[in-house]
Amino acid sequence: MRIFVLGATGGTGTALIEQALERGHDVMALVRSPHKLGARPKLAVVEGDPRSAAALEKSLPGSDVVISALGPPIPPLRRTTILGDAAQATVTAMVATGVRRVLAISGELQHREPGAMVTILRATLLRRLARDQAELERVVGASPLDWTIARPTRLTRGALTRAYRTEVDGPPARPRPISRADVAHFLLDAAERGAYIRQAVGLAT
Repeated sequence: MRIFVLGATGGTGTALIEQALERGHDVMALVRSPHKLGARPKLAVVEGDPRSAAALEKSLPGSDVVISALGPPIPPLRRTTILGDAAQATVTAMVATGVRRVLAISGELQHREPGAMVTILRATLLRRLARDQAELERVVGASPLDWTIARPTRLTRGALTRAYRTEVDGPPARPRPISRADVAHFLLDAAERGAYIRQAVGLAT
């Protein structure tokens, strides 16, 4: 496949590119700082703002799937609209160019019944992130695209295990942190298999 990646310089995006290239896919990454990605075969890097539909429309044609690994600012405490803004630009550009398949990362804050601690964080420290994730899900979910939304639990820098668990529209039982590499693995598998179309999926180990 030809995979178009947003958020390619982050931890999950980096893992996503590495695994996609290992699987033999062609990858195009739209990033604001191209120097952060080294040149390699089957990887094309274009400079652009993921919140710009015009920038996306220039590079999307020919892609089979768009995967957004965009995340919030670190720490995710201040006001942010990057996820919602980029989702709107992505949907607009995909509809304009005829690309239909999109996968995007949201988070466990968006589960209807996420557990007591996550509920507290959603209402307090992480309320701004929760609003931005909710806007991402609203925009993508209302689109005519073949979308999949991943809702991982807390992300780690651990190794790829392939031992993660999934649950449609809810968190897996007794969710534990999941590595960014495993989230990337889930996204690629779902893209390759055409799985979880128009579903939100909880991820945890």
